[in-house]
Order: sequence, then C-alpha cells, then structure tokens
Amino acid sequence: MFGERLQEFAPESIEGSILSILNGSLSERVQFIRNVVLGNAGFRPLGNTRFRRTDGAEKTLSVLHMVTRGITFGFLPMPARPFSEIEYERLPDGVFYSFQTVISSSDLHNVSPIVLLVLEIEYKLQIEFANGLLLANNRNYLTEENISIFEKLIFELPEYPESIQRLRERYLNIELPRIRNSLERHLNPSENHLRALENLSDWRVIRD
Repeated sequence: MFGERLQEFAPESIEGSILSILNGSLSERVQFIRNVVLGNAGFRPLGNTRFRRTDGAEKTLSVLHMVTRGITFGFLPMPARPFSEIEYERLPDGVFYSFQTVISSSDLHNVSPIVLLVLEIEYKLQIEFANGLLLANNRNYLTEENISIFEKLIFELPEYPESIQRLRERYLNIELPRIRNSLERHLNPSENHLRALENLSDWRVIRD
C-alpha cells in the first residue's frame, strides 16, 4: 500500500500530533476519538447520533422559551428548545456510524492516508469493539468477519516509522487478542458466567 519508506511525521504537524495522542494513554485516546474525531464532526461520543450547531435565530428562540417558562412558572406548556446543539439523526440501538461517514464530515479527512488508516483502526477498536469489551450495544459488531476485517487493516500498517510501528504492535499484540478473547467468552461462556446469568434471570423473575 505504501511503497516508499515513510519518515517520521514532524511533531508540530497534525499527523504527528494524532500519532502522539494515539500512542499515549487510554484516556487520551478515548478523549481524542470522542471529542475530536466524533465531536468536531457533529457526532455524539457513542457514535450513534448526529447533531448540528444551532444558528442565531434558533438560539434567540431558545432564550425566549426559557424566559417565557420562567415568567409563567412552568404553567404554560412549552417544550424546552436546545440552545447550542440540535440532534437530528439517531441510529437504532446497537448500530454505529461508520468511520467513513464520520471522517467525511471531519476536518481530519485530508490527513495523510497512513494516518487515516490508523484513525480507522482506532475508531473501530473504540466504537465498534468497545476496546475489547462485549457490551449490549456492540454485539452485532463482535463477529469473526468484523474481527478479520480489523486484523486486515492492522496488517496494512507499515512497520515504520517508529510511531506507526508502536501502534501496529499494540493493535496486533494487545487489542486484537483482547477482542478475540471477548468473542471466545461470548461463544463459549464459562460455567461461572452461565451460573451468573441464571442467577440474574432468577432474580428478575422474583422481582417481577
């Protein structure tokens, strides 16, 4: 995919900054995907809702509604209007916007192709695979097929420069095994896990 040996990106470049963050702590990586990749492109942190900034007229109307509700002490039925943001599209539970959809609305869509690839891998890791956890809303994504696609993307990363190499090693040696183990536990749950599910089911029956 990348014929020439890539040199390290300048630290002050956008690519250098992105790679530095993604080679940082988990909290830094999570905040970057949620706030920069998703948030700045008009998506909520969970990756399943789009929003847009309100314009001047909508902000004015929001203020008028708040003032009116205050004057009438809430006795006059009037729905609250958002001041700064309006949600306009929400996907069903368990469905996320694809990386391509998100990045096309982002200022980052013009970064180097290799960094775009890294962003796609990190996005899938955090949003679709929940950093290797099986949750109620990502069960449809934790499949052998999707994991194979994820693995293929990782192998498209070159082994240089060092910043890319470190990411490649993390994805291959830490993140990918964690995702595979999560799928294995889901497909072949242990006796303790099954017993816990049975206890939970019994508790719900008693509670109902």
